[in-house]
Amino acid sequence: MYNLVVDAGNSSIKMFLFDSGKIVDCLKCTEVAELLPALEKNVPVDSIARCIVSSVSIDAEEIAAVFRPYFPVMVYGISLRLPIIIKYDTPETLGSDRVAAVVGAVMRYPNRNVLVIDSGTAITYDIVTAKGEYLGGNISPGLKTRFRALHNFTGKLPLLNVDKTIDNLFGKNTTEAITLGVQNGMTYEVEATIDEFSHHFDDLLVVFTGGDSFFFEKRIKYNNFAEPYLVAFGLNEILEYNV
Repeated sequence: MYNLVVDAGNSSIKMFLFDSGKIVDCLKCTEVAELLPALEKNVPVDSIARCIVSSVSIDAEEIAAVFRPYFPVMVYGISLRLPIIIKYDTPETLGSDRVAAVVGAVMRYPNRNVLVIDSGTAITYDIVTAKGEYLGGNISPGLKTRFRALHNFTGKLPLLNVDKTIDNLFGKNTTEAITLGVQNGMTYEVEATIDEFSHHFDDLLVVFTGGDSFFFEKRIKYNNFAEPYLVAFGLNEILEYNV
C-alpha cells in the first residue's frame, strides 16, 4: 500500500507515491480535474493507504475532495502534530511548503543545524537547529520572478529565462546583461545569506530544494546538498507522524 503526497505549488500540482519512505513515482498536473485520471493511469486507487494534501496556491480542500471517496485524506494545517518545534511568531501564516521542507531536512539530516534554501517562484531561507527547533527564515523573489519583474515593470526589456550557458562577470549585450544581472545577483544573495547564517550557527549544513536547486548547488561552494523533493519527503513524514 502506498502513501500519496499531493503538493500544490504556484506553477503545478505534484503527486508523489511513497512506499516504505521512498518515492516510487512522481506525477505532475496543472489542473485539479487531472489529478484522479493521472493517478488511476499509474496505480489502482485501492492501493493507496492514506494521503496528505498541501497547497500554497489553490484551496487544499478542493483537492482533498477529489480523493476522499477512495481513501483517507489529511489536509496540512497548523492543528497537525509536527516532529519539530515551531518557534515562528505567527505559525498560522507559515507556508506548508516551508514547514515540510524543514521537516524533510530534519528527517534526512538529523542532529544538524540546517539552512534550507527552497528556490522556485520565491526563494525561501529557513533555519532549523540540531535540536529540531525551527526558528524562522527569509523570503525573496525567485529567478523566474525576477526575470518577469524586469519585463513587466519596464518599457522595453525583453522577457528572458534562466540560461546556464551565460556565466560571465558582466554582459556585452542586453540579453547577457539581464541574464547575468538576475543570475549573478541571486547567486551573490544566496552566498551572502549562507555566509551570514554560518557565522551564527556552528557546522551549518545547507540543503537546496525546489525547481532551481541544482542551479545553485553547482554555483555555491559550501557544505551543501541538493534535495529536489525535500518538501515531499517532509509531507510524507508529517503524514506518518499523524497516523
